[in-house]
Amino acid sequence: MLQRTIEEQDLHFRWHRRRKQAMSPRRLLRESDELLYWVEECMVQEMRIVPGWLVARLMVVLRHAHPELPARLGRERRPSQVMEIIYDAQAALMEQACSSRGPADVIPLFARARRRELSEAVQVS
Repeated sequence: MLQRTIEEQDLHFRWHRRRKQAMSPRRLLRESDELLYWVEECMVQEMRIVPGWLVARLMVVLRHAHPELPARLGRERRPSQVMEIIYDAQAALMEQACSSRGPADVIPLFARARRRELSEAVQVS
């Protein structure tokens, strides 16, 4: 019994961790904001090229944002050019974030009263 509980908890923890790490448009937007911060730091430090570790993380965001963006980046590593591409990626991700969310479900607050009004309206007609 105890072993089964442990296995169920592990399953739920794995599911929760996987869901937390999923690449949703909103998560990718957060990641792109962080990358933008680091590219700005490169500009402040007057670095001529963006470090390799930053480009690797950037490519993940670009691939998810739009299929053409990684090709646009190519071998370009100047911070000002990389920033422009990040802005384009953020625009694409914002569109994806807005379109991925559907309309919210309406919760009827006074369901009984509404049903009663509808039934009275039907009876009167």
